[in-house]
Amino acid sequence: MSNRAVDLGAAADFTILAKSGVSTVPQSIITGDVGVSPIARGALTGFSITLDPSGEFATSTQVAGKMYAADFGAPTPAKLTAAVLDMEAAYADAAGRPDPNFVELHAGILGGKTLKPGVYKYATGVGIPDDCILEGSATDRWIFQIAGFNPATKFQSSKSQKSMNLKPL
Repeated sequence: MSNRAVDLGAAADFTILAKSGVSTVPQSIITGDVGVSPIARGALTGFSITLDPSGEFATSTQVAGKMYAADFGAPTPAKLTAAVLDMEAAYADAAGRPDPNFVELHAGILGGKTLKPGVYKYATGVGIPDDCILEGSATDRWIFQIAGFNPATKFQSSKSQKSMNLKPL
């Protein structure tokens, strides 16, 4: 089945996980943990970071969670290596799903649209100038195979009206 769950493994522990860096601007609020690997703390730009006395993680007033980098103290490097490997496996799985349910739906302009569960494929970028609603149950899945992804706003769940934790793969 094309829209079966993507196993994120250890990558699921992170709201943001990147190999090349994470940048923010003042007044950003990130809920959840942030990690960068195999790069160092310097790849977390724009954050006011305070290293925990343990040396294993940092905190920031802009992050409701912990921040991790490959040059932090053990066991952080091993934790990040496992998460990045799992992220790469999840990407390969999701990107390789055959037979998408929706191809080039709404010509890639998803702002103001309501999307049902399924696999969505776009050969070009996707624009989200307004909120996009993902309509379904807590166990439904949406997989986006997108050549370019840069949402300007957020996805919302139609059931709980909470922001979704969308992790483009």
